[in-house]
Formats: sequence, C-alpha cells, structure tokens
Amino acid sequence: MKKLMLTWAGGMLFALGAGSLSAQTARLQVIHNSPSPTVDVYLNGVLTLDDFAYRTATPFIDAPAGVPINVGVALSTSTSVNDTIVNFPVTLMSGQTYVAIATGIVGNATTPFTLNLQTGYTETASNPANVDFRVFHGSTDAPAVDVFARGVTKLVNDASYGDVTGIISVPAAQYYLDVTPAADSTTIVGTFNADLSGLGGGAAVVFASGFLAPGAGQPGFGIFAALPDGTVVEFPSSPVARLQVIHNSANPTVDVYLGSTLLLDDFAYRTATPYIYAPAGSQINIGVALSNSTSAADTIVSFPLTLVNGETYVALASGVVGNATTPFTLNIKAGAREAGTTAANTDFFVVHGSTDAPAVDVFARGVAKLVNDASYGDITDYLSVPAAQYYLDVTPAADSTTIVGTFNADLSGLGGGAAVVFASGFLAPGAGQPGFGIFAALPDGTVVEFPSSPVARLQVIHNSANPTVDVYLGSTLLLDDFAYRTATPYIYAPAGSQINIGVALDNSTSAADTIASFPLTLVNGETYVVVASGLVGNATTPFTLLPYAGAREAASNPANVDVLVHHGSTDAPAVDVTLEGTGIIANDLAYGDFQGYVNPPAAPIRLQLGPAQDSTNIVAAFNADLTGLEGSALTVFASGFFDGTAPGFGLWAALADGTTFALDVTTSLEDLQLNQSLLSMYPNPASREVVLSLENNKAETANIRVFDLQGRMWMNWNESVLSGNNAITVSVDRLPAGTYTVLVTLGDAFSAKTLVVAR
Repeated sequence: MKKLMLTWAGGMLFALGAGSLSAQTARLQVIHNSPSPTVDVYLNGVLTLDDFAYRTATPFIDAPAGVPINVGVALSTSTSVNDTIVNFPVTLMSGQTYVAIATGIVGNATTPFTLNLQTGYTETASNPANVDFRVFHGSTDAPAVDVFARGVTKLVNDASYGDVTGIISVPAAQYYLDVTPAADSTTIVGTFNADLSGLGGGAAVVFASGFLAPGAGQPGFGIFAALPDGTVVEFPSSPVARLQVIHNSANPTVDVYLGSTLLLDDFAYRTATPYIYAPAGSQINIGVALSNSTSAADTIVSFPLTLVNGETYVALASGVVGNATTPFTLNIKAGAREAGTTAANTDFFVVHGSTDAPAVDVFARGVAKLVNDASYGDITDYLSVPAAQYYLDVTPAADSTTIVGTFNADLSGLGGGAAVVFASGFLAPGAGQPGFGIFAALPDGTVVEFPSSPVARLQVIHNSANPTVDVYLGSTLLLDDFAYRTATPYIYAPAGSQINIGVALDNSTSAADTIASFPLTLVNGETYVVVASGLVGNATTPFTLLPYAGAREAASNPANVDVLVHHGSTDAPAVDVTLEGTGIIANDLAYGDFQGYVNPPAAPIRLQLGPAQDSTNIVAAFNADLTGLEGSALTVFASGFFDGTAPGFGLWAALADGTTFALDVTTSLEDLQLNQSLLSMYPNPASREVVLSLENNKAETANIRVFDLQGRMWMNWNESVLSGNNAITVSVDRLPAGTYTVLVTLGDAFSAKTLVVAR
C-alpha cells in the first residue's frame, strides 16, 4: 500500500495510508512524563517516535485533524506495531492546539499509564513581556498541592494528580516556586528556581514529574518545563530565604563574602541591600573584610548561618571591630516583612544599635509608647502604625519624662510598606566617630535618616480686636487670613532655638510686611497655647502674644473636660470666675492672666463673673454645653470690649482641633442685662472730676463702683436717680493716674465704661 510521510526537521512524524490524509490540521506537542523506560510511539501502526525518552518532548507540529489516529506505545526495543503495550484512539479538532502528556505507570491499577490530551494550549504569550504557561500535576504519589511564586502570588490552587490549570501569564523574570500541601499552604515541601527571564513572549508547559517518595531506581520529584520547540528544562530544587543586610557597624566600608563569593563590594556604613535570595537549608558562611580585600581569605570576621527555606531575614551588622564589650556581630531577625500587613499602615521593628547609649524608651509623641526599656542589641517585635508623620521622643528607660532627642519620622508615603528602624552611632562620639542618629532601611535598600527635630505643640488663638492678619514663622507664611476669634488646631513648631513670629495685615506679600514681631524659644516636648491679644498702637494694652506652657490637647480624665481660663478683654477689670456648683476657679484674674485647668464633667456648665475681691456680686454669667466633649480640652477666653464698644464683651471657647464658639450669655444672679447706653462720661480722660450721665426711665437707686485694672475697688456708693437724664459729678482727686472701669448697676441692667485719669 502506498504511504504518505509527514515529516519535521528532526525526522518522520506521521505515516498515514494514501487517501486518508485530512486537509485539516491541529497543532500538537507530545511530552513523555511517565516514569517508565524509553518508549517507541506508533501512530496508525507507523513508528513515529523512536526511543522517546522520559522527560523529553516533541516540538509543536501540524497533525491531521478530523480523522481517527491510534497512538500505540511500546518499549524502545519494539520491532513493529505488534509490540505496543497500550493504545489510545484520538481525533483532533482542526485549528486547535493540543498537548499530549504521557503519564502514569504501566501496570499500576491506581495510576495507570495514560495519555492526557487537552486543548487550549498556546505557543506564544499574549503579551511580549510575559510568559504564558499551564501547569500539569504529573507526580503520581504527590498529594493535592498549592504552588506559590514566592512574594508574588499563588499560581496553582488545590491541584491533584492529573489536574491541569488554565493559562497563567506572568512577567518574564526569575521566580522561586514554593510547593505546599493544599491542606497546609504554610508548609513548604519544595522550592524550585523557575528562571523565565529569557522567555518574554514565549510559552511553556510546566509539569510536576517523578515520585515524592521514590523507591529503588525510581526518579525523584521535580518540576520541568517543556518549551514550544521541544526543549525540556528542569527547575532545580533551590531552597532559599529572603535576606536584607544592613551595615550599622561604625567601621570603614567593608566587603562581604558569601562563602568564597564576593556578595557586597564596598558596602558602606549606614547603607543596606535590598532583600535578596540567599541559600537556605544548609550552612553558609558570611565573611566580612575591609574594602580593599581581594578574596575571602582577607575576611576579618566570619559568621556561619543556616537559613530556613521560605523564611525572611534581616541581618544587621553592629558593634565595633576589636571592642571586647560591644564586638562586631550580626544581629539576625527572622520573620522580617517586605510589605505592611494593611495598605494604610507601615510595619516596622526597631533595633537598638548604638553601642554607648543606655536602655531607652521611645514614644511617638501624642500617640503611644513604641519601645519599652530597649538596651543595645535589642530588637523589638513588629509595630504597625498608620502611614503618617510622627515625632519620636527618645528618653532614658529610667526616666521617661526627660527627652534626650526628638526625631522626625515621616512615614506618610509608606502606606502598605515595611521598614527596619535602627539607632546608630555614638551618643558621646570621640574624634572621627559618627554621632547618634535614627535611620530606617526600606525593603528596596534605601536608607533614610530621621532628622533630629526638637518640636513643641502649639495652638494660636486670635483674640486681638484687629483686622484679619497673616502670621509668619520666620520668613514662612504660617497662617494666611487668620481671623479674629478663630484658632489653629495644635500644630508642631520648632523648639530649642529662637523662632520669630511676625504678624502682618491680611494683604501682606511677605514677612517684610509684618507690623509686630515676637521672638519665642519653645521647649522640646512642651505644649503651648499662644493668644494674640491687645491692640495694635495702644500703649496701655499693646498688641502682644501671651503664651501658656503646659497646655493640654486632651482631658486628664477621659470622662471629663479640661478647661483653661484666660482673661483677654483689654478694658475689663480683674474678675473672679465661679464655676456654678464648684466654686471660684479663677481668683483676681486680670487682663493677660491664665488660670490653670479645671475638670468639669462633660455636661452643661455655668461660668459666673464677679469683680475681683467681690466674687459674690455676679455681674454676668455664661452657659457652655460640654455634652459630648468628654476627654477633650479647651481654652475659654474673655474677648472684646467691656465698655460696649464693638466688638462686644463675651466668653469664647477654643477646642484642640481649632474650633471656636461663643458661650451663651445669660442673666446674672441679679437678672442683670448689659445696657451700655445707660452710662456716659465726660470729660474722659479726667484730671479732677468726671460727670457721670445716667439715662433711666424711672426713679431708682444706682450702685456705682470704680475698679482699677487689677480688680481693686477704689470707690463704691449708691446714688438715687430720677427718670430721665441724671448728671452726677464725681471727684477723682484721690485716684492715681491710670485706667479704671466704672461699673453702674441700675435696676435690672448694668453698664461698664473705661475711665482714664490723667494728671
């Protein structure tokens, strides 16, 4: 019978009877993955693959489609199709791409020899930068497995013997494939080096092969890849760990050897490697030599290490070469992280690597204690914090109230990231030695310094009855269009050295436009309220900044509200302030004074004002509803003009977040109402006498009192007045020159005006 031969470059592939050739074709690759002897393969009775070896493959070829094909397999010693030991009838579909994998064991009833024929394969990648592949589980005694590309993603999920995945597309790079039991994906049973870096745009069939528990003469487990041209490559078993090395020993630049191989050339102090793969499962030797070394024989210190497959480490070189107390060493941290546990946080651990520094505590100011009683060489557990800016206060462990250094840790751009934070250098450096600092090594090897940044917390309240202003910190615009009776939230401000706060009108263009400047030196770690007060151009109460140290951003008792009281009304006399139900909370409080914190419950409160030294004579009262503010702190400040000039007198409150609001004015205990039209005075200033003009709508008795700005009462008498205008002449001969408040109470109203006595 006449034969028609279909061939490829390597030799004959198909030989079919004349007249049976189909014009339709499919693409086909055959892979031998049955751990059996080399075989011969017959197609429709014709020897097609001679001496087809285990773990080899054909290239993809055109095969007849739409017609039956009988695939017969015989031992390699076969002489004819009659020697076949197993036969498989197949019919391919035109235009499809197939892979036929010979798998199983001849004569085994549980996993018999079979031909796994499936379509849906590809010979090229869909993306020229990627590699496309499918994975076939072809190890007969292996359980269901998961396969992870370490540090990247899970590639295979719960695959049992005979399973084939869909197409997986990955960038053409090197991967370490961790094989784990599907029932326990944390236990790595094997790691394989899959170097796909040269296969961009290509495709492959990745297949598990051999026995997990081989008997005598049986092939062991392995992972292989068949390429479209028939090349089969093994992914070698490669137990590896991830490792970052940080140089924190205050020594010259060094060379680092891994065994006899130069790993790091000219490795500088306070630098780090990115995370790299390092051999695991057997002892390796890390040798350190000076930077002029020529081989591993020049190492001055060596460290034997055995890393665990699948683990991630940081090795921090620390100590001082030749120092018996703190010798050069490697501090090893297992369980290191290359990424944060949440996208919003930054994960880091802290290493105390300063050889002469004592045990320390570290606080993220205003947040939490991060490190407790850490001595040189100590390594903390991981901390996970929101990605934000922090000021780290370092204190002696024996005295956590004394700040020895503050460092600006700006983690705001590291959401989802990780870092190693390490103390470095000498607290008391000698000649040529590096000073103390705090640094962070990122997973890519970048090392950043947390700069020394002594800072205070500061809130500014605008209580000067002037136009909206601009505020400059040095030459930098700090507050633009800062309005009267508004406040900033608490902010960080430089401490430990003099800063200049300049105030300009709101149309300013630079710090050169300032109309008043105030040098301040804030204390590191302190918290301040600064009230802008007084009047620009007024000699008696000039514009000024009134600072209060020891301010609070939160209440000392989370169930209460902490209230700081400030007298900021330039023409109001000294007063006593009573918290109804508690008693006097501010005694003889004069303009510019602060009264320390009181702690009322988070509920409605009533503040009552009376003249200094006469707190029972209440002239005004204010309500503040503190409900819902438990745990908060605020500043209550007297504001405006007491004599009725706009802006009028009132009590205002500033919360820690910068919110301000007016307290509700209420009647006093005598049901008094402020009525500034009740009283006028002339001449003013006065030298010998002043005429008080009282306007009233009925005959009553007026109480008239005169106070100085310290709240001392100089005059107090009752005067009968008639309906209409009443002129009362008062001698001021015995009053020293100065500024006074005249307070008139008449019926259900009162009026207060400023009197200036001039000589």
